[in-house]
Amino acid sequence: MIRPILACIDPYKTAEEFATAGWNIDFSQPRESGDPLVGVSLCGNSVLLGVTEGYVSDNHIPHIGCGVEIYITVPTVQIQQLYKNHLALKPTKLTVQPWGDKAFEVRIGGYQFMIAAVKENEL
Repeated sequence: MIRPILACIDPYKTAEEFATAGWNIDFSQPRESGDPLVGVSLCGNSVLLGVTEGYVSDNHIPHIGCGVEIYITVPTVQIQQLYKNHLALKPTKLTVQPWGDKAFEVRIGGYQFMIAAVKENEL
């Protein structure tokens, strides 16, 4: 299993952005812990939100997520509701892709996600 750590200026604030779109906040290290880290998930897909400090120089922060798209799969029966949950973040249209998956793209915390529906037996 791959579980990326996404560099964020403020992982706690970024986690709130994910939560407003219906993602779960699985855990959150205390701010004073010295290890600012938040785990978020959607339909069994999870990412960690970490800090940019020490990982991304200030002049590269505008380029966070550049060239990367995180593809996650969700049950077909949930795709319509998940799309509605993400509307405030201005996703692309929910469409059938050339390869057959019904999907939409959305940018959260500077990172591009493609959220795609798959049949329950394919998860």
